[in-house]
Amino acid sequence: SELSLEESLDVVSQLSELGFREVALIGGEFYLREDWDQIAQAITDAGMLCTMVTGGRGLTKGRVERASNAGVALISVSVDGLRETQNELRGVSGSWDAALAAGQLVYEAGIELGANTQINRRTIAELPALAAELLQRGCRAWQMQLTVPMGRAADRPEILLQPYELKEVFAILKRLQDEVMGPA
Repeated sequence: SELSLEESLDVVSQLSELGFREVALIGGEFYLREDWDQIAQAITDAGMLCTMVTGGRGLTKGRVERASNAGVALISVSVDGLRETQNELRGVSGSWDAALAAGQLVYEAGIELGANTQINRRTIAELPALAAELLQRGCRAWQMQLTVPMGRAADRPEILLQPYELKEVFAILKRLQDEVMGPA
């Protein structure tokens, strides 16, 4: 069971009173909830930054317009790798194309476009090409996290990185940072 609109708005009020500065709307596809933009507007009206995270499936131009009208400042699209890897990891043919199409809608609407990526044995080698793809498409924020054994990854231990592999991950991330932002 989900919170009612009234309960959701009460949570927004409580978060504001506690001094929260940003609220990310996530959890499946938040925009499938009919009143989602009213919640986003309440977050914005309370002076908090409202962002969203999406896999992109079902994100339409109309939903992006609703996000813009509600003051959503950033929408981050889940992009875990290049086409074949994304589709495999998400278990959905067309996941890559849906994510990129969603990103294009966000970019065209003038909402800041972000991406979030799982780092694992399947995605690590694709990070440089993925970075170039995301930059080319107007992405200005990129959140990365190590894949953990939850959800679909719980049944795929072979993709999980081991601690000794993190040195390679850090070297790749440092190289990408230097290429995009210049040496520190």
